[in-house]
Amino acid sequence: MGMDRDFPITSTQLRFLVVGLVVLAAFGAALFGGAIPGLKPNYSAPAYIVIDDQRYYYTTVFLATPFFPNNSTLPQTFTFENVTFELWVSNWYSSTGGLVHGNGTEPNGTVYPFLLGDSVVPPVNTTLFVSPDRLFAVYWQGGFGGGFWVRLMVHE
Repeated sequence: MGMDRDFPITSTQLRFLVVGLVVLAAFGAALFGGAIPGLKPNYSAPAYIVIDDQRYYYTTVFLATPFFPNNSTLPQTFTFENVTFELWVSNWYSSTGGLVHGNGTEPNGTVYPFLLGDSVVPPVNTTLFVSPDRLFAVYWQGGFGGGFWVRLMVHE
């Protein structure tokens, strides 16, 4: 009995099979690993939070901080769920506490300004802003050392 009778595939066919499997494995790894933009599957549901019995999708963004001795930054723009947020900080190195200033621009063009923080000068004591129409909200814990992150929320 020869080897050809026990194994019904030729060595050339075996090489093509191995090369094909390697190519398919590489393509699958690239696809599901995110190397091919726009094709990475996303099975996780968007994160949400409840404010006053209303559900909001949320994300966390990190703000640039000013280089000492500057106390403020230029505005940074973030877009989340079709709302554009423009955020900047002031009083960052002040002993009275930093402030986060911002504007939220809704898809219809309506702009709502807000100021978040916990400061004596100027007097501010707000950590959560909810737009008057409740379409979006912004949270920053405020206070001295309030952190670099701001939570952006858009109504579900």
